[in-house]
Amino acid sequence: MKKMNYHIKNFFLAASVLFALTSSIAQTSKDTVKAGHSSDAMIVNPGRANDGMAVKPGRSHDGMSILSDTAFLSKNIMDNRMEIRLAQLGQTKGTSPAVKRVAALMITDHSALLNDLLKIAAATRGNADDDHSEITMPALPEGKDFDSEWAGQMLLMHETKIAELETFIGLTKNAALKALVVKAIPKIKTHRELLLKIPGAKEKSKIVNTV
Repeated sequence: MKKMNYHIKNFFLAASVLFALTSSIAQTSKDTVKAGHSSDAMIVNPGRANDGMAVKPGRSHDGMSILSDTAFLSKNIMDNRMEIRLAQLGQTKGTSPAVKRVAALMITDHSALLNDLLKIAAATRGNADDDHSEITMPALPEGKDFDSEWAGQMLLMHETKIAELETFIGLTKNAALKALVVKAIPKIKTHRELLLKIPGAKEKSKIVNTV
């Protein structure tokens, strides 16, 4: 039986070698892979400037491109107003002392940041505030579920803002903006640490981030 298995293995090995040799010899010039031509329908051509499928570089007003100083100012003026409104909501509707405490700190810190941003905007563009877009507030539950939902929303916003500021600080050439961002980052990180201590905040922030 062992001898039979040995012969069977040798047979298949020999057959495999023979097949490989036959395939190699049988290949002709027709089987050769040729380089594609520019007119070949199967060749992938780079996109042209007027080609709808071409990947174009981001424009200054494109959400995927890096924020300019002016765009950063407008966005962060709006963001700080949102933070203040949400913090005020936390103070009035929050049920735990931890929520009310961090909400009060946020109102103080974000109000100061907002004032600094408005001053820089006035100095750089001659207009402290030309954006009166309506602020859309997230939907939050009432009662005992408010604290964790509110803290989850705020935690996600603060984590996103920290990443934005840490990126922007290496890009801006505006000394006043850079100094403001350097001052803002530790405050926002303090808010984040306080939010993380609120029960359910971390879990809720992950749910919000996946919606």
